[in-house]
Amino acid sequence: MNKDIVVKKNIYIILAIVLLLGIVIEATRSQFILQVSSHEANGRSAKAAEPKQNGISPQELARLTREKFLIVTDPEDSGSGDITKNVKQVLDYMKKEYETIEVTKLTKPSESYRTILVTVENLSKFPDLDALLRYAEDGGRVFFTRTPEYNDGFYRIYRKLGVNAMGGPVVTKGIQMTSNLLIQGQEAKISENLIFNTSIPVELEERSKVYAVAIEDRVPLLWDVDYGKGKFMVYNGTNLQSSMNRGLIAGAVSVLNPDFLYPIMNMKIMYIDDFPSPFRQGYDPDIYRAYKKDIPDFYHDIWWPEMIRLAADYDVTYTGALIQTYNDRVEPPFTDLEGSDKTNLITYGRDLLKLGGELGIHGYNHQSLVTDQARVDELGYRAWPSEASMTQSLQELDTYIKRIFAQYAIQVYVPPSNVMAEEGRQALKNTFPQVNIIASLYAESANNLEYIQEFSVAGDGIVEMPRITSGYADTDINDWYITNAMTSLGVFSHFVHPDDILDKARSKEKTWPILSKEFRSMMKKLYERYPWMRSMTASEGGSELTDYLQTRVYLEHSEDKITGYMNNFSTEMFFVLRTDKKMTSTQGCSVEWIDEGVYLVHATKAKFEIGLKG
Repeated sequence: MNKDIVVKKNIYIILAIVLLLGIVIEATRSQFILQVSSHEANGRSAKAAEPKQNGISPQELARLTREKFLIVTDPEDSGSGDITKNVKQVLDYMKKEYETIEVTKLTKPSESYRTILVTVENLSKFPDLDALLRYAEDGGRVFFTRTPEYNDGFYRIYRKLGVNAMGGPVVTKGIQMTSNLLIQGQEAKISENLIFNTSIPVELEERSKVYAVAIEDRVPLLWDVDYGKGKFMVYNGTNLQSSMNRGLIAGAVSVLNPDFLYPIMNMKIMYIDDFPSPFRQGYDPDIYRAYKKDIPDFYHDIWWPEMIRLAADYDVTYTGALIQTYNDRVEPPFTDLEGSDKTNLITYGRDLLKLGGELGIHGYNHQSLVTDQARVDELGYRAWPSEASMTQSLQELDTYIKRIFAQYAIQVYVPPSNVMAEEGRQALKNTFPQVNIIASLYAESANNLEYIQEFSVAGDGIVEMPRITSGYADTDINDWYITNAMTSLGVFSHFVHPDDILDKARSKEKTWPILSKEFRSMMKKLYERYPWMRSMTASEGGSELTDYLQTRVYLEHSEDKITGYMNNFSTEMFFVLRTDKKMTSTQGCSVEWIDEGVYLVHATKAKFEIGLKG
């Protein structure tokens, strides 16, 4: 009997040890996560605390001859207004100074303008076209940003623009690049069923250099031609009002001007929306046929390991946007845990942080934070009855996260389906005051439902960090958007959903073996074309974007040197330099070849110099 007592006692001791060991392991896991989040936060705080530097004094700046651009507009033409708005945004991102003038008021362009950008369709509205020609002949650069109206004004100068012969306007389809005007975009194209232009069929002189043509009929769409000491650039199309074509504007301005230097953000960010989240239970026929697994096991054993391998192979850092539940509840109570999956949040959340990634939020559920039902009818969602109900749901989400990641500071919010309203923004700020980044969409929306952003800091201090591309499929349109964004911004910002695989529309009925192959191909091309890109989380990107926006850039050009001055400069800044010359020296920066005639400049001092020869 004493023996039985001893055995039972030993069993209790063993069970106690096992229980204690489990507690220690869980505590260690939590401690690791806390250390990761603490390390990340401290790193960002340390950078934010770096003292700002000035490369040029107010007195020196007053004496500096600064780059200046002129945009010629037609207030009677809405198309001119749309293109002007886009041109301004590109020049703002490039940190170039510009002025605008109505076409009827431009009599004699000043030679102080480095480039004149014309958004006017009817060239007959110029009071003196000959003055524009003289400006170019004396060394100025002129960029016609849209197809000129087929009238006497265009007829007067078409030969000066490198045109031998022309016909009446036609609709052209698609764009095919024939040059590296888009950085690493020599073969970039957008198909004929996705983009249309009104263009003039032209036969160009041999001295004209063509940068892009229509896919159908090969009509020249973008070319330049020397004129006297200056140059003309012509875009023979009508879609430069789109944010997704801003690379064409940035690239055109950069090839039009010799030794052209402009800052970029240099950020590579990958979001996984709806992750971590509760995975659908049960079986998907395609997944079961390929892997003999149910849906949760497929994500755990197949999808997530492949995403981890891809991140390691191609320098990808994930920012997850977590969901607590997929119920459609928009009225309290929100306190029950029905439909949530704590295990997924622990497992995938821990993995995400171990990979150097980040946890952001998508919402308590997948109902967009709007109170207007009309805005979400098309999505099949339910509008929230009030801001208060949104706040209560977010409070439940906050409690849910803190049960597992007690000290982790959420900084990133991704709106469900990229839709949110001002009342949703306010509810978010009330519940998660530490959230300082909203990541929605960059491209304009056909239905005007989505929250469209520019890379900026809003009046309430929230950093706007739009996503540019999406999906696993390696498509021409994704490639087009990527090369345009790389040229104009130096940004790759992409998102995927785990359940894209289960959605026949989003997956275009492709199975995971095909999608994973295409996604790997996309990331491989990105890595090989732009190996210099800095991979980072969204919150790290927000910090970098803030520094970029706050830094003021001034450039001084001479025959054999570019001098850059930066005020309110932090620790580093990146630039694209397009030049045919050779580098002879550098001070305060390093220079790296990234394409033919294109270089990445990494400035580490508030004043930097690049010596040129040739």
